[in-house]
Amino acid sequence: MRYLSARQMVFDAYRGQQGSVMAGASEIAELKAKIQKTQKQNNDWRIVHGLESGAVISAVESQPQHLQAMCRYCWGPFTRDELAEDMEWLHLSLVRTMMSARLPGQGDKSRPPAKAWRTLTALAWAAIYHHGEVTYPYNRQGLVGPRAIKRWLEDEKGLTINLHHWSRSDRLSWSDTWRQLTTILDDWESRSLGPVAALVPRAA
Repeated sequence: MRYLSARQMVFDAYRGQQGSVMAGASEIAELKAKIQKTQKQNNDWRIVHGLESGAVISAVESQPQHLQAMCRYCWGPFTRDELAEDMEWLHLSLVRTMMSARLPGQGDKSRPPAKAWRTLTALAWAAIYHHGEVTYPYNRQGLVGPRAIKRWLEDEKGLTINLHHWSRSDRLSWSDTWRQLTTILDDWESRSLGPVAALVPRAA
């Protein structure tokens, strides 16, 4: 198989190993060690593809849990139901990362009010969905603006939040928080794909 990008590698590797991902990855790793010296003489493309898939899955699943979840959620060949646990991991990690950030309405208080935390946790769900939509190769529109975010949260999560003061020039606003969330996810995408991208020259 000829890999064109790290994102494609993640998709193809998990598609080829669906049904026995963890077992398959360990078995393939052992097999790779045994036949590495003779791989060039082996014309069985299924074995070669299996070895490559095992290497990709190993590169994904040796990372911290939230980065594994990022790879599978954004580029894996899974349904949303199958990805529920990964989305939970991403959400928990994203909210934890934002714990030290100042939120709208916090003022000089050491802790933001409960309402601000509820809005943050809701926006984190929306940001994860948005990132999965706009990321390459999908390049979909995602959630553009507060109305789209509110509508998605109500339809998909049953959450209602107030984003009337989405953007303000005179103080911290929820659009600032949204930018922080999406910037974190962009960084995680880069970090999660790095170990997989390192395999491209060997797989190409």
